[in-house]
Parts: sequence; structure tokens; C-alpha cells
Amino acid sequence: MKTMKINLKVLLILILLVNFNQKSFSEAEKKDATVTINVVSNDSAFVVNAVFTDAKTKAPIKDVEVTLFIKRMYGDIKIGNGKTDETGTLSAVFSGKMPGSDTLGNIFVIAKVEDDDAVNDINFKTAVKAKTIFPAHTPIQPSMISSSAPGWLKMTFWSIVLGVWGLFAYVTYLIFLISRDKSKAH
Repeated sequence: MKTMKINLKVLLILILLVNFNQKSFSEAEKKDATVTINVVSNDSAFVVNAVFTDAKTKAPIKDVEVTLFIKRMYGDIKIGNGKTDETGTLSAVFSGKMPGSDTLGNIFVIAKVEDDDAVNDINFKTAVKAKTIFPAHTPIQPSMISSSAPGWLKMTFWSIVLGVWGLFAYVTYLIFLISRDKSKAH
């Protein structure tokens, strides 16, 4: 019985050591990468090329799972994702009509790598001048993405709100009538 307890302790220690070594080997396999984002403008679009290279050897890194975003005020817009090719490149295209993200008319392109087996997590950002720039102190026409909504959208919203509150008021009135009739019957 005593030898069985000792054997179980030795087995537990061996299992813990093997698991510890596996974690350290898997962490050591991940590489640090450098990212270069090139944005080329053509007539109606921007073409984004994100190139991933090994930070030590400067060799391209293949099969890195990358997601490309454009930074906006209320969240990032995903413009592409996939794995890098043999040259370490992933490309994506977005509209040239995209307005700038800041007052200077810059569009921020972000390349993110999260939980990849080959490289450590990366979050790289670069700025590009937008083709569509809103001049300062100029009112923007109402639209779905502007600061003020179009009239039909405001009317729809307020109609729904008033309809819901009207229904609450009607149900309350009916409950009042029922309770008044109940008290007259007694």
C-alpha cells in the first residue's frame, strides 16, 4: 500500500513536469513578427497589403491568421481576414469613399493577430489620407451614418415610442375600468 502511494506521487510529479515542459515548448515556438502595411490608392478603392516578417531573420512568415480593420468612432470595421501567403502578405480592399476617422482626414488601418500558433499577438496601426474629407465647420447632410438622422428615421422612431407608451396607457386605463366595475359590484 505504501509503495502504491509513492508510485502515485511519482506519477503525479511526472505528469506535472511533462505538462509544464509542453507549455514551455509551445510558447518557445512562437515568433515575434514585424508588420508592414502598405496602402495603395486606385480610382475607387484602397488596396491594403499587410506583410509579416520574422523579427529576427526578416524572412516572410506564411500561414499567419490576420484580420484587417478600419478604425471608426463606434468600433472597428472589418475589411478582410485570412492567412498570409508564401510572401507573408495578406491583401484587402475597401471603398475610396470612406471618410476620415479624425479631424485631419486620416483613415486608420489596423492589422491584428490573436491566438495564432506561429506568431505572438500583434496589433499594428497605420494612417492613410482619406479621399473624402469633410471640411471643418461645414454641416453634414443627414444620413444613416451622420450626426443627425434623416426625417423619416426620426418619425419612425417616435411613432414606435409613442405607440408603445400609448399601449401602456390604454392597458392601465382598462385595468382602472375593471377595478372600478369590481368595486361597484360589491
